[in-house]
Amino acid sequence: MGNSFDALNSYSPVVRAVAASRRSGLLARHGRATVVLLRLLCAFAPLTLAACGAGGAGAAVRPKETSAAEGLGETACREADNSGEPLVVDWKPDQRAELELMMKENVAIVSYSCKGFKLLKDCKVDGKYGFLGMSKKEQVVRLSNADEVKANLPFGGAGIAGSISGEMNRGSTLDVAMVMIGKVKTTWAKVQADELQGDCAGATHFVKGAMIGAFVMETGTKGEVKSAAQMFGAGASGQSASQKGVKNKDGELADCAKSSPDDKTAPGQCQAFIRLELKAILPKAVAGAPPAPVEARTRADVVAPDGACPKGLVLSDGKCTDAAHATAYVCDGKDSSVCVAQCDKGNFASCGLAGASFVAGTSGAARDEKRARDLFTKGCDGGDTKSCANLGVLLLGGRGGNKDGAAAAQRFAKACDGADALACASLGAQYRTGDGVAKDETKAAALLQKGCQGGDDLACASAGKLLLDGVGVTKDVVKGTDFLKRACDGTQAQACVDLGLASELGKDAPKDAIRAKMLYQRGCYRGNMQACFAQGRLDVGFGGNPAMAKQAFEMGCARNDTLSCAALKVLYGGTRAVVPGPESVDLMNRCNSGGSARDCANAGVLNMAAGLPIGKQLVERACMQQDPLGCAVKNKKP
Repeated sequence: MGNSFDALNSYSPVVRAVAASRRSGLLARHGRATVVLLRLLCAFAPLTLAACGAGGAGAAVRPKETSAAEGLGETACREADNSGEPLVVDWKPDQRAELELMMKENVAIVSYSCKGFKLLKDCKVDGKYGFLGMSKKEQVVRLSNADEVKANLPFGGAGIAGSISGEMNRGSTLDVAMVMIGKVKTTWAKVQADELQGDCAGATHFVKGAMIGAFVMETGTKGEVKSAAQMFGAGASGQSASQKGVKNKDGELADCAKSSPDDKTAPGQCQAFIRLELKAILPKAVAGAPPAPVEARTRADVVAPDGACPKGLVLSDGKCTDAAHATAYVCDGKDSSVCVAQCDKGNFASCGLAGASFVAGTSGAARDEKRARDLFTKGCDGGDTKSCANLGVLLLGGRGGNKDGAAAAQRFAKACDGADALACASLGAQYRTGDGVAKDETKAAALLQKGCQGGDDLACASAGKLLLDGVGVTKDVVKGTDFLKRACDGTQAQACVDLGLASELGKDAPKDAIRAKMLYQRGCYRGNMQACFAQGRLDVGFGGNPAMAKQAFEMGCARNDTLSCAALKVLYGGTRAVVPGPESVDLMNRCNSGGSARDCANAGVLNMAAGLPIGKQLVERACMQQDPLGCAVKNKKP
């Protein structure tokens, strides 16, 4: 990712200009604006500047002293919600670099609350982010008071607000121009505290994704109208951003102009992190209790976005603010009547949230998919990307009206260009089946890969299989297994089983029993009974964990997996009756015809659990081939 310029170098031209203005007498005429700029610079970075100390620019023009209450804002500390989308345009270059480096290698973990925002550099989750391009969007966000600064810039907002709140009371603003060209996202849908790795004290949220592009942050005044191009220095006035008091900047407008929704990577100088998407980390499982299974998402799901603001604030015009200051805002989805009211006022994201309520029959809304389709249509026509994706789901399924695959494809295509991963994946699935579009495996593979890069785990599962099989795309084992891993990180438990088996057997992946066990465990936690048995059979032998093996078999048996119940009975004295069926016969046939040791061990355990003598012979045969389950049963003490 491109980094913003070095702090000292970025500010020294401005400081030199201030010094020159003092010598020329300009400071006397433009003192207040200069003081605002210097206070911003001194608050943002501890530069060794004479102007930051006593007797500097502040001696020429002395505004009213800012009280502690004013500096910290008038409102109480606003607690962070379970999700959030804070701006990160106030971060210093080295801090941005640390975040970018972490997100290149693992899923980043942060501490996020009303008291501040901190990247935990020594804490991580095993995962990866992908890039999904979008149609270029520009936006200027104006922060008009200390509370807005703190809410939208949780990392350094309190310090900034404390430095300029007096000037903001007299009409100054903090303005952020953003050019957005894509998103990076992980497929992790939920992270439990048990899954964190490293020194994670204080961890509250994981970084689900980030909006990237370029930005400029500078001071302004209420009533002044700015465009993003003007703030980047390309306006008709000819006045550059540096002349107007840049506080921070990253990325170049010219590079962003080269972007396309089909890009696989962002342009060189248009890769700055602008806004993060955060999700709360779930608490640890109760001691001795298995984690609650993660329900696998399906293509027919309608997805409602999570909240983006701290509690008590609403999202309006790209910023978190008090509802009283907003003409229309994004509802929180908890009351459908509020969402409908904000939709009627012209907030199209609220139309989409209202539609999701009518699909699910929640938040005070009765189930009514026709009403939902109308609301999604209004939201989509108004430019809300998620409304377009959800409308496509209803159109394709014939829900709330007639089925229309062609219209669904159009809505999915529009949302996909807006970086909605579900829409890209759904359109890819249509091209695989030819539902509403001409069947095209090549287009299907490309769109499913886009969906996967955008964080859609179901797309990763489908794209991974296509890459491994070479369907619609050149066979690519490395990329295919990487996509299956991302699917497993999400909600697709079967992908965990498939990839775990590949790692255990050394097929389409390096042979690695430890990695296989980790993948099986993740699949088990996501609710797949086969994964539970597979994890247990690896944990019973060769340095495994017997306690974890027993828990895995218990979880599998509770989900009616016969093999798990058999292992639990033979190894740990389980009492559930086991009756060998066609599965046992099939395993025995494969074992006797030169099958794997795994087949022999599984067949042996099934027969032993049923009290059949042949089971012991099969287990001994498997152990001779170093099968962990076979040896664990053979060597079990009476």
